[in-house]
Amino acid sequence: MNRSLFYLSSQHNILVRLLIYLVSVALIVWMLPHEHKFRYEFNAGSNWLNEDFYAPFSVAIRKAPDEITREADDIIRTSKPVYVFDENIPIQLKAEISFRLDAFLNKANFQIPSEQLDFIRQHAGLWIDSIYKRGIIVEMAGMDLPDLLLETRNDRVREVQPIEYFTKKQALRFIAEKLNARPTFDSPALRQFFEQYLQPNVLFNEQKTEASRKKLIENISPTRGMVSKGELVIENGEKISPEKFRILESIRNEYEARPNNATSDFWLIVGKTIIVFILLGMVLLFLILLRKDLFRDSVKISFLFTLMVAMVFMAAMASRTTTISAYLIPYCALPIIIRAFFDTRLALFAHVITMFIVGLFVPNPFEFVTIQVVGGMSCIFSVVNLRKRSRLFLTIALLQVVYISIFSGFTLMAGEVVLPEHLEQIIWFVASAALTLFAYPIIYLIEKVFGFTSDVSLLELSDTNNPLLKEMALKAPGTFQHSLQVANLAEAAVFKIGGNTLLTRTGALYHDIGKIEVARYYIENQVTGVNPHDELDFDESARIIISHVKRGVQLGRKYKLPDAILDFIRTHHGTSRVQYFYRSFLKSFPDADVEENAFRYPGPNPYSRETAVVMMADAVEATSRSLKSIDSETIDAMVEAIINEQIADNQFINADITFKDITTIKNIFKKMLMNIYHVRMEYPR
Repeated sequence: MNRSLFYLSSQHNILVRLLIYLVSVALIVWMLPHEHKFRYEFNAGSNWLNEDFYAPFSVAIRKAPDEITREADDIIRTSKPVYVFDENIPIQLKAEISFRLDAFLNKANFQIPSEQLDFIRQHAGLWIDSIYKRGIIVEMAGMDLPDLLLETRNDRVREVQPIEYFTKKQALRFIAEKLNARPTFDSPALRQFFEQYLQPNVLFNEQKTEASRKKLIENISPTRGMVSKGELVIENGEKISPEKFRILESIRNEYEARPNNATSDFWLIVGKTIIVFILLGMVLLFLILLRKDLFRDSVKISFLFTLMVAMVFMAAMASRTTTISAYLIPYCALPIIIRAFFDTRLALFAHVITMFIVGLFVPNPFEFVTIQVVGGMSCIFSVVNLRKRSRLFLTIALLQVVYISIFSGFTLMAGEVVLPEHLEQIIWFVASAALTLFAYPIIYLIEKVFGFTSDVSLLELSDTNNPLLKEMALKAPGTFQHSLQVANLAEAAVFKIGGNTLLTRTGALYHDIGKIEVARYYIENQVTGVNPHDELDFDESARIIISHVKRGVQLGRKYKLPDAILDFIRTHHGTSRVQYFYRSFLKSFPDADVEENAFRYPGPNPYSRETAVVMMADAVEATSRSLKSIDSETIDAMVEAIINEQIADNQFINADITFKDITTIKNIFKKMLMNIYHVRMEYPR
């Protein structure tokens, strides 16, 4: 029955993990853009490393942006300005000049016969008509008249040379010539009169000029030339010239812009599903082969895939906008967060797979993936132990240097020079690196939501000024000193065999906190020579000794210790016996039936190399204090006996630890205990 329940439970867990995987695949496939993507990647100046490429369809060759900009600049420089021929100005001025002229002639003291004045009155209007029939063009300070202009008159537009108009000076000269034809006229006074009232009626119109230029710019053809379907575009190994690059770019843009039909949509989804299925499957396979402990934990798998899906989602959203670059997303926060809770290998592998997925839809995928993968590596290597906040700032600085350096390398490889116009891209890199700082508060949030434990939290817990450790040092000083020695032994051993040394040390410091409230029942705290167990039955004493495990778990929960630390409390005795009281009971009552479970710890057994090492270190350190004679032989014999007995008692069957590891651990313990208990030389007085 129990075997059947275990089988059903294990099958259920596998189905849950499989469901998490499939949901992640479905979400990512849904997020990916639904447009076809051109399969080839290329850069101007590099060689075409693919097979000979023929145009899959006929396409117009699009001009380069700088070419269109040059054409627009030429239009602005050579376009004809627009002048408006205003026919209302002559009508108004003619009436005003006639009225003012009569007053001027009557008021002035001219020595001119009256018939001559009548001649001026009669012909002034004709002179004005002659001038404004041609028009007077405006002259603006600091601006020469163009060689050719566009004249608008009564909604009609025509090209005109400025010499067809009068300037104001020419108009005044025209009147002066008419006046000089009559030598009896006082010409200077009359010329001054006309100069006062003559105004230009061919006026420059800036708004219409700009509108004309804008229309011309809008009419610039975005293409130049054609490539026919089946035409050879570029051969294998051929250098991609600027012209070839424009052709390839035109084909790529046309390919990706073409609308999909139902059949192509179906195969597009199938293709994306296959790729994402395999890529995420690699992560699952990595866990199965290299991190079985994580694969068995559905919560941790869901956490890992949630991080990866979230990163792909942010990248997909950025790729759908024109205002935000895909490089803005803090991709390197992903390996930092994963490394904080798991290990370097998983952090790097998950980051690489995520970048491969994002590379399916970002521009220049090879350049993008290279920049992000190398950036992620630099982050992982610089936060191998994220134990100080300042370390994260150094990581961000390094990330910025890596980003900009690799981008500059790609730019130079493309035959370009890093110029001010690349500043926008560099700003995206700097912003992305700065956003990576949010990894730290996210790590803290994840600890609270998922109950995981990061190196930063472990470092805070391992501080001996922690309230719980200070309480243990005060109420159970012997236990505190024992825990310190166990922490030193276990940390050194785990460092040698490979494992989380900080987790090991922190767990060792807290493994005996259950002794705090009943410290006097444990021999390391008995300084008065009075042993309360002398007054108790053997089974009662065993019950008190065993209870420190349960008390420790309860106290740890009270102080909100993470589960990773509580595991050390639960497992540091496994299911072993309290040997002293068990053997004492057998010796005192040889014929009595003994209930062995009353003398055994409830377990569970250690399930990781870290908890297994702490169990060994705890037993070895405690036993070493009872040795009557301390030398290399007694220490060797004691370490071998203690650990071999634990092996024989099947205490390590659930732990990921080998006999080679155990041999290494024994040697570390022997060496360290000899250093701790070495006999000092007696110096002569």
